[in-house]
Amino acid sequence: MADLKLHEVDQLQTKEYWDKRYQKDKDATTFDWFKTFAELEPFFRKHIPWDQCANLKVVMLGCGNSTLSKDLYDDGLKNIANVDFSKACIDQMAMLYRNESEMTWDVMDVRDMSTFKDGIFDIAIDKGTLDALLSYSGSVWDVPKHIQESTGKYMEEVQRILKPNGRLLYISYRQPHFARPIIERPYWRVKQETLSDPGGSFDYFGYVLQK
Repeated sequence: MADLKLHEVDQLQTKEYWDKRYQKDKDATTFDWFKTFAELEPFFRKHIPWDQCANLKVVMLGCGNSTLSKDLYDDGLKNIANVDFSKACIDQMAMLYRNESEMTWDVMDVRDMSTFKDGIFDIAIDKGTLDALLSYSGSVWDVPKHIQESTGKYMEEVQRILKPNGRLLYISYRQPHFARPIIERPYWRVKQETLSDPGGSFDYFGYVLQK
């Protein structure tokens, strides 16, 4: 997110910001903020039971216009529900991947996924969505109340739609000492891995939250 101006940071939580961005970039079919599928595939294969992939139900939380869903689809995970609160984004992606018939695309806020029944997904994947919800221009040591409430709603919804023993795989640039106070909840068993950037100086993190 290096191209962001300071005044835009607080807007990352808003539907209006993303609608404008996707409408502005509508000719750019896909974009990944960080980490390609090739870099993340070992992490996914470690934490997703790939031998059962034909029967797994997956939800992509805040799918954006990343290629990740398509990459996973091509790699064997077919039943993927993609959600994002930007209609502009969902319309573009549904058109782009209209031939991948087993994927679905729904306009939905990850903090209110009431369209989904309880306990229907095996795996939830978040690559940067929670990071966006946690973006604000103040001190990282002092999380504003409205951010705490917003991320709390997100956590409650994700655990609600996951099956017992279901997993949230959260890919983040956020350091553990900032991420864990937000993601650690009584209903999760949390593990973390460092996803080193070969040749780079910036580490990313993979958090596995099991219900």
